Amino acid sequence: MTSAQAQIESAIPNATPSLSRVGRWMSMHPIQTLSQSAEEIAVLTGTSVAAVNRFARAAGFDGFAHLKNSLGAELQSAVEPLHKIGAGTARQAGTPVIDANAIQSAIAAPEIRKAATRLVKARRVLVLGLGKSSYLAGYAAHSLMPFLADVWAIAVTGGTEEAARRLSRCGRGDVIVAVSLRRYSKDTVRMVEMARERGAYIVAVTDSVQAPLAPLANCLLIAPSEHPVMPSSALGAMAVLEALAAVVVEINPDAALASREMSEMVLSHLVTP
Repeated sequence: MTSAQAQIESAIPNATPSLSRVGRWMSMHPIQTLSQSAEEIAVLTGTSVAAVNRFARAAGFDGFAHLKNSLGAELQSAVEPLHKIGAGTARQAGTPVIDANAIQSAIAAPEIRKAATRLVKARRVLVLGLGKSSYLAGYAAHSLMPFLADVWAIAVTGGTEEAARRLSRCGRGDVIVAVSLRRYSKDTVRMVEMARERGAYIVAVTDSVQAPLAPLANCLLIAPSEHPVMPSSALGAMAVLEALAAVVVEINPDAALASREMSEMVLSHLVTP
């Protein structure tokens, strides 16, 4: 099914000049489109209410109201933080940011041991996260690196293009640990699809069974991410990734040796009491 945003963009080249102005404005301001009336968009684009409705029909909708409803459903996760702020749902003092019981359940999930077993046996472990999730991916790689033979956080310097280059040679025997929280990155999904097609085993760390990564995962780790104000909280994913690293240490027979060697290597750089 074609997305509402794609319908808007595809209608612009074939529209009349006034209708294309409407389409370009909507394409550049999809969230603002949801909060504006046809009259307001007409003023902003220097057109007319009739032009707004005609463009909506040219894009395949029944009218402007249908366009807004379709676009709103598509952008629900993107506009949710705005609704939270507008509704004044910021947490009160003393209210926890995230449910501790939900985190405890997440880190006790049996899938974590399943994922850790695949990591220990993997030829290579490639950790992927974009946007906010890139920091989580970097931390996961940092935690796993001393205890696995070949671990990389693949979206660091160079961004998405570099991540795609590093994934281009992945295949059977490799494990991709992909982290994606609301708001979900399209590029993460695309790269995971590519890695799965090449035979890599996918461990997905995300916040819902409805998340875009969920159906692509060979092993799905759910991390609670609800937050009263921000789009998502990283605390649950951080806890799940730490739990994953802890189980890797537990089941890796070479973990004690690796830990000793790492400690000796970094000891001269540490302040000791």
